[in-house]
Amino acid sequence: MWTVIIITLLLPSNAGSTGASGAGERPDTCNGAPELCERRLNEVAFPGTHNSMSAAEEPGWLFANQRRSIESQLDDGIRLFLLDPHWGVPTAGNRVRTDLEAEGVSRNRVAKALGPEAVRTAERLAGRVGAGSLSGPRQVWLCHSLCELGATKMSAALDLYRAWLDEHPGEILILMLEPSVPAWAVELQFKRAGLLDRVARLRRDKPLPTLGTLLERGRQLVVLGERETGDLPWYLEAFDFIQDTPLGPRATRSCARSRGDDDSPIFMLNHWVDDFPPRPSANARVNSKEEILARAERCERRRKLPVALIAVDHYDLGGVVAAANELNDRPQAQ
Repeated sequence: MWTVIIITLLLPSNAGSTGASGAGERPDTCNGAPELCERRLNEVAFPGTHNSMSAAEEPGWLFANQRRSIESQLDDGIRLFLLDPHWGVPTAGNRVRTDLEAEGVSRNRVAKALGPEAVRTAERLAGRVGAGSLSGPRQVWLCHSLCELGATKMSAALDLYRAWLDEHPGEILILMLEPSVPAWAVELQFKRAGLLDRVARLRRDKPLPTLGTLLERGRQLVVLGERETGDLPWYLEAFDFIQDTPLGPRATRSCARSRGDDDSPIFMLNHWVDDFPPRPSANARVNSKEEILARAERCERRRKLPVALIAVDHYDLGGVVAAANELNDRPQAQ
């Protein structure tokens, strides 16, 4: 008896958590519908957000890609989250400095990606980007290229996902990471959040599992990384599994394959206006349910694959969730 009490006290509250569903239980519904339980992961449409953490209603975020927070996105039906982990160091004034040296990135490279206006804004707030020595604990933050323009601690976001999944045992989320930190740092974040045993281990040489099978095993998360995933069995090489559409001037129209292989099983639409800063009005024009459905159906005919992942900016100004629901309501082709 006393041994059990001591062990319980030494364990963190979320260690070894398997979620509210628990392995072995077959859910009644999967992502909101009983019929989705019998569909494979690449046969279900997941509505998603690009730079999900970059939310205008959250303190400190500039040039935001979304208006609403991750918590609101979950409640609104978003099930795919594109996140960018970076090394950052907190400073006075509730700002976070990007540790470019630790990431192996130069100021010039960031300026080329974001443009001079964004870099000037970051430097006005926090000092010259990449200059000087940073003091304080280096931590993993979710940022869009520069943490000076907005940062959410990755551990806080993962705690939020865990709590939400506890309350929604019949739901599966997909997290797609564009990391500027190594695989071991990502693994540590998931381990501390008590999420490792909820992440699916998928094999590229096997058919993808159904949603029902994943949930029966207690696997409510799929985690993919665009690079530096190491040899971790749960941290999947994104473009081994995904083939996506291009970014750039035709980002919301093209059906061409950009990244991934011809036989990568999961088809993803990058459906945001690829400008910086992100413009709500421009994205509102392409984010309607009708616009997304028309593109999805056109690309499905051309690519001979069902659309599974749809990522947008300013999701609340359009109909990505409604479009995904309509795609999921269609009977499956035999």
